[in-house]
Amino acid sequence: MKKVIDKISKEFLENNFPIVGKVPGWYFRVKEVSNNVWEAEGIDDWGRKVSYTGDDPKQLIAKCELAALEINNQITHT
Repeated sequence: MKKVIDKISKEFLENNFPIVGKVPGWYFRVKEVSNNVWEAEGIDDWGRKVSYTGDDPKQLIAKCELAALEINNQITHT
């Protein structure tokens, strides 16, 4: 039996993931988790997530956007 997944509210996404990236339907955030160690995370309306950790926040967001785009492409081509 499949589990029913509810769509995440836009208000929650905008409050917790304030960066709107280049990928439609995805929201992102970056936070410093240790001295000069950053974690970038992305989430879509349905709770799919991507994340990367490293020392360059802009590069991490770009990697998250690329991963999110790949997920979107997989979903639309199935």
